[in-house]
Amino acid sequence: MNKIIGLLIVLAIATSCGRNRHTTTEKSKQSNNTQNSIERIVNVEITEFMKAPEFSALSGSIYVNGKAYQFHFGELTDGTKPNNRTLYEIGSISKTYVGLLLSQAVTDGKLNLESDIRAYLPNGNYENLKLKDSPITLRNLATHTSGLPVNLNCNDLEYPQKFDCIKSYSREVFFNKLLKVKLLDDSGKNYNYSNAGIRLIGYILEEVYNDTFPNLLKRYVFSKSGEQNTFYRLNENLKLEMALGKNRDGVIMPISSEYYASDGALKSNTRSMLNYIKMYMESQDAAVKQSLNLLTEKNNRLGRAYVWNTFQYNTANPMFYHSGGTFGFSSWIALYPKKNIGIFLVTNVSTSDAQEKLNQISNRIIDKINKNAT
Repeated sequence: MNKIIGLLIVLAIATSCGRNRHTTTEKSKQSNNTQNSIERIVNVEITEFMKAPEFSALSGSIYVNGKAYQFHFGELTDGTKPNNRTLYEIGSISKTYVGLLLSQAVTDGKLNLESDIRAYLPNGNYENLKLKDSPITLRNLATHTSGLPVNLNCNDLEYPQKFDCIKSYSREVFFNKLLKVKLLDDSGKNYNYSNAGIRLIGYILEEVYNDTFPNLLKRYVFSKSGEQNTFYRLNENLKLEMALGKNRDGVIMPISSEYYASDGALKSNTRSMLNYIKMYMESQDAAVKQSLNLLTEKNNRLGRAYVWNTFQYNTANPMFYHSGGTFGFSSWIALYPKKNIGIFLVTNVSTSDAQEKLNQISNRIIDKINKNAT
């Protein structure tokens, strides 16, 4: 009897182990199928994009339910192929880092979204910086409802005159211009995209933390995301990793972000941007989670979080997104936290419609991934 019981136990264990091996094998197959499916989707969409003569290279990262993918297509201007180390200017995607730092400052009690921004500005009379019925607040700056123009300086210029102007666009010049700027809209309700407004948040963050913007990135962003290859300024060795950007006509453009401030200075590669996306998907940090809270809403479909643009926020699949552009680069990032998906795309060319085309590619890729998952 004892032998029979012992035999049954052995059979039960063997059957269980067999089932576990079978389950593990099936999971491995499913994982491989998912990876192959995502790779096929990316190949189809980006191959089609690369048919346009003005685009010669594209890189990107995708995060899907804990799985990470990096991909590179085409050739860079020097004839080499891009890889995970290749650095690109990410332009206004830099602004989302400002949004996260603002969320950190609110979490730390350093800033209040409803505070009059003039309380944080250098000595001077900023009577021009007020709305019709209320002061301009940090909420206004973060949601582009402050009424500030796109830029305070270097407007109505074309390359190369604009680049020369940007090189001299210092903090001192910024605040001198800020003293005299006239608001485009003093209602505090209407959207007017403003590089100046986000740059101002960056300067305010430096003031309240008594530290530089690059140091704040290291302390409060990179320490959480694990990014090791996102840079504010480049040394000579890092410049060797930079792709060369170009305009629609194929003319090589300078690394203009070296002269930008917090509103557009960052350079990164697919590896670091994958870490940035992963942070938003996986981190339980209070400031990270808060940074995706809605700060203003126009309707059920459109709104803005901490600098992030949002789409369908009050639905089962909200999207957080931002694009970026410099003289020679175009980029796009989108997060879908409830689906546990994020995507980053970048190309080394700047055209009037490149960011919109990256947006469209991103949408098609994510739509196909979601469709295959159902």
